[in-house]
Amino acid sequence: MATIMGSMGADNLIGKDLLGAEQDMIMALDGDDIVNGGMGSDTIMGGAGNDQLNGSFQSDYIVGDIGNDTLNGDSGDDMLTGGLGADRLNGGSGRDTLMAGGLQDMAGDIVNGGSGTDRLMVDYGDRTSGVSIAIKDWISEQTLVGNIKTSYVESYQITGTDFADNITGGNYNDMFMGGGGNDVLKGGRGSDYIDGGEGDDTLYGGHGVDILNGAEGKDTLHGEKGVDILSGGESDDRVWGGDDGDMINGDDGNDLLYGDGGNDTINGGTGKDTINGGVGDDDLTGGLGDDVIEGGSGNDTYRYAFGDGKDKITDTSGSDRLIVTKFTGDFTAKLPTQVNTLSGGTTFSGIEHYSIHAVGSGINKITTGSGHDVVDAGAGDDVINGGAGNDELRAGAGKDTINAGDGDDRVYLGDGGADKADGGASTDRVYVDRKSLATSQTFSVSGATASLTDGSSMTNFEYFHVDFGSGNDVVKSVGAAKGVTFYGYAGNDTLMGTAYNDLLDGGEGNDKLTAGAGNDVIRDAGGTNTIDAGSGADDVYVRDGAKAVGHYTVNMGDGDDDFFRAASTGKLTLDGGAGTDFASIDFSKYTQGITYKVASTVTVANASVTVKGVERVSLVGGSGNDVFTGGNLTDELRGRAGDDTLAGGSGNDLLSGDVGNDTLRGGDGNDTLYGDGLGLTGGKDKLYGEKGNDHVYAGAGDVADGGEGSDTLHLLMTEQTKDIAFTFSTGTVKVDATTSFQGFEALDYDGGKGKDTVSGGALADWLKGNAGNDTLRGGTGADKLEDGAGSDNLFGDADNDLLIRTDFGGKDVFDGGYGTDTLSFRGGTTSVVLDLQNQATNKGLALGLTVKNIEIIQGSNNDDAIRGDAGDNVFYGNGSDDVLDGRSGNDKLIGGAGDDWLTGGTGKDQFVFDSAGRDGEGDVITDFTRGQDKLVVSKGAYGIAAGNKTVTLVTGADPVATATKGTFLLETDNGRLWFDADGKGTDADLELVATLQGVKSLSVDDFAFI
Repeated sequence: MATIMGSMGADNLIGKDLLGAEQDMIMALDGDDIVNGGMGSDTIMGGAGNDQLNGSFQSDYIVGDIGNDTLNGDSGDDMLTGGLGADRLNGGSGRDTLMAGGLQDMAGDIVNGGSGTDRLMVDYGDRTSGVSIAIKDWISEQTLVGNIKTSYVESYQITGTDFADNITGGNYNDMFMGGGGNDVLKGGRGSDYIDGGEGDDTLYGGHGVDILNGAEGKDTLHGEKGVDILSGGESDDRVWGGDDGDMINGDDGNDLLYGDGGNDTINGGTGKDTINGGVGDDDLTGGLGDDVIEGGSGNDTYRYAFGDGKDKITDTSGSDRLIVTKFTGDFTAKLPTQVNTLSGGTTFSGIEHYSIHAVGSGINKITTGSGHDVVDAGAGDDVINGGAGNDELRAGAGKDTINAGDGDDRVYLGDGGADKADGGASTDRVYVDRKSLATSQTFSVSGATASLTDGSSMTNFEYFHVDFGSGNDVVKSVGAAKGVTFYGYAGNDTLMGTAYNDLLDGGEGNDKLTAGAGNDVIRDAGGTNTIDAGSGADDVYVRDGAKAVGHYTVNMGDGDDDFFRAASTGKLTLDGGAGTDFASIDFSKYTQGITYKVASTVTVANASVTVKGVERVSLVGGSGNDVFTGGNLTDELRGRAGDDTLAGGSGNDLLSGDVGNDTLRGGDGNDTLYGDGLGLTGGKDKLYGEKGNDHVYAGAGDVADGGEGSDTLHLLMTEQTKDIAFTFSTGTVKVDATTSFQGFEALDYDGGKGKDTVSGGALADWLKGNAGNDTLRGGTGADKLEDGAGSDNLFGDADNDLLIRTDFGGKDVFDGGYGTDTLSFRGGTTSVVLDLQNQATNKGLALGLTVKNIEIIQGSNNDDAIRGDAGDNVFYGNGSDDVLDGRSGNDKLIGGAGDDWLTGGTGKDQFVFDSAGRDGEGDVITDFTRGQDKLVVSKGAYGIAAGNKTVTLVTGADPVATATKGTFLLETDNGRLWFDADGKGTDADLELVATLQGVKSLSVDDFAFI
C-alpha cells in the first residue's frame, strides 16, 4: 500500500496504478484539494477545505471531513462519508454506502447514489423531536429531514430519535432503528431490518423477508408478506406473522403470538404466552411458563420440554405431533379426541403422533397410539409399546422390552442386556448394538424369532442390523430375513447373508464371510479369510488390518462383480466366477517387478497372487520394473516407481507410467497415456498411442507417437527454463535434444519459464505460454491461447479463436487474425479497463495490452469498463457492475450479472439481458433507438414459452400485468422496464430489467429472442 500525504495548501494528488491494482492511502490535509485515487481500492481522507475526492475503479473509502466537499466513488462498492459541511456524495456505479452522519454533518448534503443498489446512512439520534419520513421511489428526488437531498438511492439505514418517529421504507432493503419513543416503523417493499428500540412500538415488515425486533417496551409486530423473523423482545408483546411461513419469538413477557398464514415456527420464550399457529403446518414451542397453545389448521408440531411449565395444548384439525424432551416416568397415549395429562400438569388434545425423548437411567414405560411415533427411552430397563403406525423406537442401554405393533417400524436395541423386541405386523427392521461385548455371540433364527447368546430375542423382523463385539461371533442362520447387515469387528467371525442384498463386514481377525444371492457388499481387514460372495452383482473390499496382513481366498460367484484390494503383500486367490468381473489390485508395497497380463487365469510373478475369471483390471505397481498388460475391456494400469512397461490392449484404457523411464502402449481403443503420471515430471518415457483417438501426456525427455486415429498431444514443459521453439505438425517434430513426437493431430502445450515460440496445427489447439516472453500462433482451427507472465505475442490466425489474458505485468499483443475471435479476462481478480479505440489508456487486467482483430470481449467478474471501436463488437460484462460502450458499428452488449451501464453508440445495436445475478436496479441503457436497436431476452431465462414469437408488453405511466404469463412493463414517464414473471400484477413479483434513458414508448417489435 502506497501512502501519499498532501500539504496544508491546495494539492492535486494522484494515486498509483502499479500493475493496475495498487491500494493507496491518500491524506490531503488542509486546503482545497483535488484527489484522484487511481486504479486500486483506495482510502482517501480530505481533511479541512473544500475538496474534490475521486475514487478509483475499485471499492474505495472516501471521507470529506471538514468543508463543502465533493466525493465521487466512481466504480466499485464504495463507502463515502461527507463529514462537516454541505457535501455532494456521488456513488457512481456499484453498491455504495453513503453516510450523511449526524445533525451537524448532514445539513445541506446532496446525495446521488448512481447506478447499483446504494445505501444511505442517516442518524437522527441528536434531534430534540421525532421525525416523519416516507421513502419515495429511488428514481425520484427527495428531501429528507435535515435538508438532505437524495436521488438514485435505493436503500436507507435510518436511526431515529428518542421521540415518536414515523418512518416508512421504499422498494429496497432498509434498516430502521427507532431509538426511544413510541415509534411506527414500516419496511415497505424489500427485505428490511427494523428495531423498535425503547418505547411501545408498532412495526410492519411489508413485502420481502423482514427481520423485526421489538426490543424494549410493549410492542406490536406485523410481519405481513414474506417469510419474516419476528422477535417481541422484553415486556408483553403482540406479534402477527402475516401471509407466509414466519419465525416468531416472544422472548420475555406474557406475549400474544399469532402465526397467521404459512408454515410458521413460534417460540413463546419466558412468560405466560398465548400462541396460535393459524393456517399452515406450524412448529410451536411454549417455552418457560404456563402457556396456552393452539395450532389452528394444518399439520402442526408442538414442542414441550418436560418441566417447563403447565402448558395447555389444543388442536382440532390436521395430523399433529407432540415432541416431549427431558421426559422421565410413564406415558400412555389416549385417543386424539381425549385430553392427556402429563405428570406436572401439562394437558394436550388433538395429537396423533408422539416423539418422546427420555433422560436418565430410570425405568420408563411408554405407550404411544396409532400414529407414526418416535420414542427414545434412554438407559434403564424400559418398556415401549409402539402401537399402530410406522414407529422409530430406541431402547438404549438396559434390559428392554419393545412391542412395535403394526406398521413398518424401526427398533434400536442398545448395549446392556437381554432385550426382547417384537416387530409386529408389516415390514420391520431391528438394529442391535453389541460393540462393547468381549464375549462371543451367536446369532440364529428359528421360525419368526432371532436370538443372540446374551439372551436377546427379536421376533417378527424382516431386516437385521447387528454390530458384534470383539469375540468370535457366528451367524448360524438367517431364516426368512429379507436383508442383513452384520459387522464382526475384532475376532474370528463367521458371517452369512440372505438371498437378498446384504452387507457383511468381518473387521479384523480370521473371518469367513458367505453372502448368498443378491447384490451384496462385503468388507474385511487383515487376517486369514475366506469370502464367498455368491450370485448377484457384488462388491468386495479387502485390506490389511491394523495388526495383521490380509490373506484372502475369494470366490466372487455369478454376476458382474467388483473386487478391490488395497496395498498389501498378503496372499490372494481370487476367482471372478461367471459374468464380467473387475479387480482392482494395489501392488505398491512390492519392491520386485510385478508381471500381470489379463487372461482367464493369471499367476502373478513375484507376488503370491492368483486371479481367475477376471476380465477387467485396475493395477497399481510397486517400486520395481513392472509389466502390466490389459485385456479386451477398459483397464487402468499405473506403474508407479521403476521402469515399467504398460500395454492397454483393446478397450479405452488409462495408462500412467509415473516415476521412472517407462514404455506405454495404448493398443486399440481411445486411450489416455501419462508418461510421468498426472502432475509428475522427470522420466524419459516412450509413449505409443497406437490405434484409436488417443490423448497422450508427455514432458521433457519423452518420445511420443500418436499412431493411428485423431490423437492429441498434451506436452507439459513447465519446468523448463530454456527457450523452446517448434511448429506443430503430424510428422516428426523435434522439441529439443531429447524430446520429440509424431503422429498427432492436435496440440495442448504448457510452456516453460523461458521464451516459447510455438505454432499450432490444423485442428483446435490449446497453447499456454506461462512465464517468459512467448510467441504463440494458433494456426488453422479454433484455437485457445493463453499468455502467462512476460511480454507475449498471441496470434489466433485462421478460424474462430479464444485468446485468454491471465497476467497483466507485461506488454502483450493479442491478434485474433481471421475469423470471429474472442478475448477473455474471465479468470482475473481485478477489473478490466479496455478501450479499443485508445489502447494507451488500458488499465487493470488490460494494462499494457494491445488488441487487434478481435470481435468478442469477455470481461472479468469484477467491475469492468470496455469501450469499442468502429467495428461490430460483442462485449460480455460478466459479473459485477460494468460499463460497456460499443461506439460505432452494429454491437451486441451483454451486461451479465450485476447492474450494468450500456451504451450502444451508432449502428444497429443489441442489448442482451438474462435474469441471473441481478442486483435489483437492473441495467441502464443510455441510447436505445427504437426501430434500430433491439432488446434481446432469453426465453428460457424469463420463462417465456418456446412457441411465443413476441413478448407480452404493457406500457404506461403505471403499467400493470394482466396476462397471467410473463409480461414486460415499461413506465413511460421514466423509462424503467420491468418483468412480471407470472403476470399477476403484484409489485413484489417485479424484477427491474433496465432503465432506458429517454425512452417514452416501446412495442413488441423492439424485442428479439435468443
